[in-house]
Amino acid sequence: MKSLLNPEQQSSVKIVLRMFEDNLREVETWLQGAEVNGILYQRRLNLPAAKREAVQQCVDAALEIIAALAQAIGLEQEVEDAAGLIRGEMSISWANLSDTQSRKLKRYGDVNPELESILDPDIQQLARLALELASIIEKDPGAENGSKDDTG
Repeated sequence: MKSLLNPEQQSSVKIVLRMFEDNLREVETWLQGAEVNGILYQRRLNLPAAKREAVQQCVDAALEIIAALAQAIGLEQEVEDAAGLIRGEMSISWANLSDTQSRKLKRYGDVNPELESILDPDIQQLARLALELASIIEKDPGAENGSKDDTG
């Protein structure tokens, strides 16, 4: 059977559908009562039961359409290594943290002279840790499920 899409078209459609499916799966997680209690934030979904049900119906309908469309145009499931996602997020975090140093905050107005000694050392350390996390994951791209012996 001849494909309806050329490779570039297929890639584009697949990426968009994958990103939408990822968003839908996150919505499902929140609907199931997931909560995140961070240091600077708390996240949970506050919806009445009727709205939760309506949202779940929309999610289910969208997932069914994605499944049918993927089958109709020959899009196959791929296994993604979350290490790449983590590396990407840590690189973005490094850039954002770097832009949060006191000298960069001048774009929002005058900066208190005391801020540099309070903010910058910790921001710089956090930026280094973000890069270190990305680097650690990069070093062992083939390690799976903790099978590598790191007791050495």
